[in-house]
Amino acid sequence: MKKNTALVINLIFKLLKYAIILALILLVIVLILLSSAYHDFKSAGQNALSAKNELSLAVLDVKNRNWEEALNKTELANEKIATALDNLQKTRSNPAVEHFSIINKQINDLEYLFETTEILSKSMKEAIPIAASLDKIYSGKGENNFTNLSSLEKAKFFKLIYESEPEINGIKANLALAALNLEKIHKIGILWPYYKQISEIKSELETANYLIAKLSPLTQLLPALAGYPSQSRFLLILQNNDELRPSGGFIGTYGILESKNGEIVYLKTDDSYHLDMPSVGLWKMQAPAPISKYMKVENWYFRDANWSPDWPTSAKKIEEIYQGENKAIGQIMPPSVGVIAINPELVADFIRLVGPITVRGESYNAENLQQLLQYNVEVAYKEQDISSWNRKEIINELLAELKNRLFNLPTSSLGSLLGILDQNINEKNIQIYFTDKNWESLINRLGADGKVKDTDGDYLMVVDANLAAYKSDAAMKKNISYEINQENFQVQVKLNYQHTGDFDWRTTRYRSYTRIYTPLGSKLISLQGINETQNDFSVSEDTLLNKTVFGFFFSIEPGESRDIIINYALPDELKENMLQKNQYNLYWQKQAGNYTNARVSNKNNIIWQGELRTDKSLIFNLNR
Repeated sequence: MKKNTALVINLIFKLLKYAIILALILLVIVLILLSSAYHDFKSAGQNALSAKNELSLAVLDVKNRNWEEALNKTELANEKIATALDNLQKTRSNPAVEHFSIINKQINDLEYLFETTEILSKSMKEAIPIAASLDKIYSGKGENNFTNLSSLEKAKFFKLIYESEPEINGIKANLALAALNLEKIHKIGILWPYYKQISEIKSELETANYLIAKLSPLTQLLPALAGYPSQSRFLLILQNNDELRPSGGFIGTYGILESKNGEIVYLKTDDSYHLDMPSVGLWKMQAPAPISKYMKVENWYFRDANWSPDWPTSAKKIEEIYQGENKAIGQIMPPSVGVIAINPELVADFIRLVGPITVRGESYNAENLQQLLQYNVEVAYKEQDISSWNRKEIINELLAELKNRLFNLPTSSLGSLLGILDQNINEKNIQIYFTDKNWESLINRLGADGKVKDTDGDYLMVVDANLAAYKSDAAMKKNISYEINQENFQVQVKLNYQHTGDFDWRTTRYRSYTRIYTPLGSKLISLQGINETQNDFSVSEDTLLNKTVFGFFFSIEPGESRDIIINYALPDELKENMLQKNQYNLYWQKQAGNYTNARVSNKNNIIWQGELRTDKSLIFNLNR
């Protein structure tokens, strides 16, 4: 027995001895392999650092307009980062590394980071030739502004912008891919000390990608807007949202804008009544029923043409009535390539950029523009011995100076100008319609088409139309609350209007024909705050816009407020679709020119609230 035990122990010692020897051999092999892996890993880091340094130098060359040097350094950075990625791949394929998931995870994170650098470097390589070409056009132009360019140089500018679309689209795709790579990097890992910087880069990439997405359609639209290669003619609609109308405001003033090779060769505005008044008795078109009843006019005139909140629909009607009234008074006008609506906020933001403008001894700034201009064309002109027919000539003087200031902005202000345009497009202070379908498609991509959206979920749009209430919208505080009962998919929309004004030259009792646009097939349950008969309440289906519309008229005296509550059921197919997804989605569309406080709730839980300055898309899970 003892002998057997001794044999077993001896055998164990031998096995242990062999195991230790094998372990030592394996350790030596691993160390040799790791030495090789470390060399590759170290090389990857060195090459990546070299690439970063080359890119930093390239950025300095770009700032100094050393385009050829910048391009050379960018190409060298591309080579270095490609080598770094190859080093990482060798590290990953090393037998001592490839079976260790923890190490591979760290290598993956580094690879994502290196690939992002490579993508951004390639994007820079694509952008430098465009910047160099623009710089060549502007070279020797002193203040470096667009006005100083010759007609030939302006044509070259727009040709370059137009032809750069493929490169800009490529940069856009690269930025999206770079952001996706950074998203894959783990917070806890080899890059943890740098995660804050990586998060900041991700945020900047998202911003850059958004701007590029806006810039892409602009490269195709800018020539059309600027009149390249052939002259363009636009019907310009100046909407006053202090007297709110469905597409953004009352058409008190309109204009004709003609552009050629980036130059505004003709810009003149006129009082809309100068077109409407001569056509009385000569032009015939039945006005929408609310306009006829509450404005006491049977005929549909140019000033009231924007009755649809859908800008393409209103733009077509505006052009139709414009052409019809001109023809009725014996004037044949050339057709417009597009109709552009502008609200005062856009002009105010432009003035904020270029500085106050003095006209006839008065200074107009971003804050006083709308009210001061209204006072001068509604009241002050009488004291200045100006005829009512010429009272709006001051608008031409103001726009002429604004145009000169904008065209003389240095190129360094281009970013600020694009930012203003982007914000005002989102807030619908500029809406554009083109008769050309391709250009209209680009306007849609830009988000400046002003269309009533067609959605597969819930939808809401509240549209006010000031009918003979002066400029009373300036004195109105508006609140809208939307509440969904997810048990039965019934909606309650509560409108609260508060009149903070008085009876004066600018404001009077508020009179609005208001429409609530909902998904097609919605069914009215009840309403409070208005009388169905007295307030001309109606339920209609707008099949063109794919909406059910609740419409009614109401008025509010100065100093008073009013609540209007409408309860309705959503269509069954919409309910079933949301139940299948267990997800509720609402698209709340803002009326152009209308700024309201808004709230969305679900079972008294507030989902979102704030000022509705842009369209709002909300998605939340159903709690059932």
